[in-house]
Amino acid sequence: MKTRLKYFVLFLILLLMEILIGAFLKGGFIRAYGGDILIIPLLYTLIRIIFPQNTSQTTRYLPVGLLFLGILAECLQAIQLADLLGIQNPIIRIIIGSTFDLLDIFFYLMGILLIYLCQFVCTRIKS
Repeated sequence: MKTRLKYFVLFLILLLMEILIGAFLKGGFIRAYGGDILIIPLLYTLIRIIFPQNTSQTTRYLPVGLLFLGILAECLQAIQLADLLGIQNPIIRIIIGSTFDLLDIFFYLMGILLIYLCQFVCTRIKS
């Protein structure tokens, strides 16, 4: 249960950071790409709340799977899925995304590297 609580707290912190970036920053590097770096760890912690066990699927493969999810999201933005579906709700358009940017994929990768770095540091601290 302690592991679930740890991931829940991390999830809430990352979610708060995403909300603050979206609500208060109107431009600059953090507004443009900070959320892209944090979204992968945010999703990772959400899934780890449900599956807290340290298996190879959760520690090695889950971050890579999330990268592919991010790439899929960017591809759907490239074909302007929100417009194709006629979505007008601004909140749903923000969640789906409406602007393709190849750099987003790079910053998703940075988010994955952040996850692996945290895993590495945590295993060294426990040793």
